[in-house]
Amino acid sequence: MSSSIYERIKKEIAEAMKRGDTASRDFARVVKAEFDRKGDGRPLPDTEAVKILRALRATAEENNNTFELAFIDRYLPQEMSEEEIEAWLRANVDFTSLKSPMAAVGIATKALGPVAPGERVRKVVEKIVKEG
Repeated sequence: MSSSIYERIKKEIAEAMKRGDTASRDFARVVKAEFDRKGDGRPLPDTEAVKILRALRATAEENNNTFELAFIDRYLPQEMSEEEIEAWLRANVDFTSLKSPMAAVGIATKALGPVAPGERVRKVVEKIVKEG
Protein backbone atom coordinates (compact mmCIF):
# COMPACT_ATOMS: atom_id res chain seq x y z
CA MET A 1 0.00 0.00 0.00
CA SER A 2 1.27 3.45 -0.77
CA SER A 3 2.11 5.70 2.12
CA SER A 4 -0.44 8.15 3.40
CA ILE A 5 -0.59 11.74 2.22
CA TYR A 6 0.52 12.79 5.71
CA GLU A 7 3.63 10.59 5.52
CA ARG A 8 4.40 11.77 1.98
CA ILE A 9 4.27 15.42 3.10
CA LYS A 10 6.62 14.65 6.03
CA LYS A 11 9.00 12.95 3.59
CA GLU A 12 8.75 15.94 1.23
CA ILE A 13 10.00 18.26 3.99
CA ALA A 14 13.13 16.14 4.53
CA GLU A 15 13.78 15.69 0.81
CA ALA A 16 13.30 19.40 0.09
CA MET A 17 15.79 20.22 2.85
CA LYS A 18 18.35 17.87 1.25
CA ARG A 19 17.76 19.49 -2.16
CA GLY A 20 18.00 22.99 -0.70
CA ASP A 21 14.49 23.67 -2.03
CA THR A 22 13.30 26.18 0.55
CA ALA A 23 10.02 26.96 -1.23
CA SER A 24 8.89 23.32 -1.22
CA ARG A 25 10.17 22.79 2.32
CA ASP A 26 8.34 25.83 3.65
CA PHE A 27 5.06 25.08 1.92
CA ALA A 28 5.21 21.41 2.95
CA ARG A 29 5.63 22.62 6.52
CA VAL A 30 2.52 24.79 6.16
CA VAL A 31 0.56 21.80 4.86
CA LYS A 32 1.87 19.54 7.65
CA ALA A 33 0.99 22.17 10.26
CA GLU A 34 -2.60 22.20 8.94
CA PHE A 35 -2.69 18.41 9.10
CA ASP A 36 -1.28 18.43 12.65
CA ARG A 37 -3.76 21.07 13.78
CA LYS A 38 -6.70 19.08 12.44
CA GLY A 39 -5.34 15.75 13.69
CA ASP A 40 -4.21 17.01 17.10
CA GLY A 41 -0.66 15.99 16.25
CA ARG A 42 -1.60 12.49 15.09
CA PRO A 43 -1.26 11.36 11.47
CA LEU A 44 -4.34 12.36 9.55
CA PRO A 45 -6.34 9.83 7.50
CA ASP A 46 -6.23 10.52 3.77
CA THR A 47 -9.93 11.45 3.67
CA GLU A 48 -9.27 14.33 6.10
CA ALA A 49 -5.96 15.25 4.45
CA VAL A 50 -7.72 15.56 1.08
CA LYS A 51 -10.29 17.97 2.57
CA ILE A 52 -7.49 20.18 3.87
CA LEU A 53 -5.59 20.00 0.58
CA ARG A 54 -8.73 20.99 -1.34
CA ALA A 55 -9.23 23.99 0.96
CA LEU A 56 -5.59 25.01 0.53
CA ARG A 57 -5.94 24.54 -3.22
CA ALA A 58 -8.97 26.84 -3.32
CA THR A 59 -6.95 29.52 -1.53
CA ALA A 60 -4.02 29.03 -3.90
CA GLU A 61 -6.41 29.36 -6.86
CA GLU A 62 -7.87 32.59 -5.47
CA ASN A 63 -4.35 33.95 -5.04
CA ASN A 64 -3.28 32.61 -8.44
CA ASN A 65 -0.31 30.91 -6.79
CA THR A 66 0.90 28.47 -9.43
CA PHE A 67 3.67 27.04 -7.21
CA GLU A 68 1.22 26.06 -4.46
CA LEU A 69 -1.28 24.69 -7.00
CA ALA A 70 1.37 22.46 -8.57
CA PHE A 71 2.59 21.33 -5.13
CA ILE A 72 -0.90 20.45 -3.88
CA ASP A 73 -1.87 18.69 -7.11
CA ARG A 74 1.02 16.25 -6.60
CA TYR A 75 -0.68 15.04 -3.41
CA LEU A 76 -4.36 15.14 -4.29
CA PRO A 77 -5.64 11.77 -5.53
CA GLN A 78 -6.97 11.65 -9.07
CA GLU A 79 -10.76 11.79 -8.80
CA MET A 80 -12.96 9.29 -10.61
CA SER A 81 -15.00 10.49 -13.55
CA GLU A 82 -18.80 10.32 -13.49
CA GLU A 83 -18.59 7.41 -15.91
CA GLU A 84 -16.23 5.49 -13.60
CA ILE A 85 -18.45 6.19 -10.59
CA GLU A 86 -21.52 5.04 -12.51
CA ALA A 87 -19.78 1.81 -13.55
CA TRP A 88 -18.73 1.18 -9.93
CA LEU A 89 -22.24 1.84 -8.62
CA ARG A 90 -23.88 -0.45 -11.18
CA ALA A 91 -21.39 -3.23 -10.40
CA ASN A 92 -21.40 -2.94 -6.61
CA VAL A 93 -24.73 -1.53 -5.39
CA ASP A 94 -28.08 -3.29 -5.51
CA PHE A 95 -30.45 -0.31 -5.64
CA THR A 96 -33.49 -2.56 -5.15
CA SER A 97 -32.27 -3.54 -1.67
CA LEU A 98 -31.95 0.06 -0.46
CA LYS A 99 -34.70 1.88 1.45
CA SER A 100 -33.78 4.99 -0.52
CA PRO A 101 -31.71 5.06 -3.69
CA MET A 102 -29.78 7.99 -2.25
CA ALA A 103 -28.30 5.60 0.35
CA ALA A 104 -26.03 4.54 -2.51
CA VAL A 105 -24.21 7.88 -2.11
CA GLY A 106 -23.02 6.91 1.36
CA ILE A 107 -22.10 3.40 0.28
CA ALA A 108 -20.00 4.69 -2.62
CA THR A 109 -18.28 7.53 -0.79
CA LYS A 110 -17.38 5.23 2.10
CA ALA A 111 -16.04 2.51 -0.20
CA LEU A 112 -14.24 4.77 -2.67
CA GLY A 113 -13.00 7.48 -0.32
CA PRO A 114 -11.54 10.76 -1.56
CA VAL A 115 -11.38 9.69 -5.21
CA ALA A 116 -15.20 9.90 -5.38
CA PRO A 117 -16.41 13.27 -4.05
CA GLY A 118 -19.89 13.13 -2.52
CA GLU A 119 -21.39 15.74 -4.82
CA ARG A 120 -20.21 13.89 -7.93
CA VAL A 121 -21.53 10.57 -6.56
CA ARG A 122 -24.88 12.20 -5.71
CA LYS A 123 -25.17 13.53 -9.27
CA VAL A 124 -24.49 10.07 -10.72
CA VAL A 125 -26.98 8.39 -8.34
CA GLU A 126 -29.65 10.92 -9.31
CA LYS A 127 -28.96 10.17 -12.98
CA ILE A 128 -29.25 6.40 -12.39
CA VAL A 129 -32.51 6.84 -10.43
CA LYS A 130 -33.93 9.12 -13.14
CA GLU A 131 -33.15 6.57 -15.83
CA GLY A 132 -34.99 3.97 -13.74
